[in-house]
Amino acid sequence: MLGTKRRGFGNIVGHVEGVKDMQSLSEWTSRQFDPSLTWDDVTWMRQLWDGPLILKGIMDVEDARLAASSGADAVVVSNHGGRQLDGAPSSIEVLEEIVGAVGDRIEVWMDGGINSGQDVLKTCALGARGTMIGRSYAYGVGAMGEAGVTRCLQLIARELDLSMAFCGKTRLDDVNRSILWPTTSSASGSASTTVTG
Repeated sequence: MLGTKRRGFGNIVGHVEGVKDMQSLSEWTSRQFDPSLTWDDVTWMRQLWDGPLILKGIMDVEDARLAASSGADAVVVSNHGGRQLDGAPSSIEVLEEIVGAVGDRIEVWMDGGINSGQDVLKTCALGARGTMIGRSYAYGVGAMGEAGVTRCLQLIARELDLSMAFCGKTRLDDVNRSILWPTTSSASGSASTTVTG
């Protein structure tokens, strides 16, 4: 690796005006964030756009409630962006609480850590109406191009189907928290659920 060319963001460097190296990329990236944005801007977008409005990056209950009140049709629980914070929770850690707060008003989806059909099943068990994947299909496209993406989706769908069968479920609408394995904490004696994401 020491002898190879330094890696950069090939999808941006050389394609965005004024971005020619990592330093100019950093400057451009910092200009993409607008600290003046508020929930009023989401309400304004809702007034301009009558199509589906989906907000990604929701990680706490208060933001989920504000998203619902601002007119969003769905939120995506995702720590993308905040993942650079060493103390940020995983998406699945906060999913159930957010579903409990707004899941009866808007759809709640999840992104982050979805690598198998079992991962999809776990998020559905915690109340997600859908999941997003990135890494898995990126591996598929890298290995086999478009056919690799198709293969990736087929594998996840088969894993989901098999996992549901093992849980005695035939419809996703019938999946709930009861399929997750409860464990007991020896320290406090309180019940918790083991979920990986």
